[in-house]
Amino acid sequence: LCVLALRSVAFVPAPSVPRSVAPATAAALAAAALPLAANAADEFLEYNMAGEFTTFMTGGYFVVTLGYTAISFVSYLLLTKLKII
Repeated sequence: LCVLALRSVAFVPAPSVPRSVAPATAAALAAAALPLAANAADEFLEYNMAGEFTTFMTGGYFVVTLGYTAISFVSYLLLTKLKII
């Protein structure tokens, strides 16, 4: 029963496309994309997450870790002075 259900749902015949339309469509798409590929700008974009260490990433690391350390210390100090923990 499961085999019959999978056969009827999983394997659908390919859509019928007239043979004269498919090559014309492929040629039109190739011709339309050609000018864009020929005129593409070759410029280098700075990307911070490319894997190398940058000054921005190193500075951000210290700012974030020191900031969260200060928040944690102040929170712990207040909670112990108020005798909550």
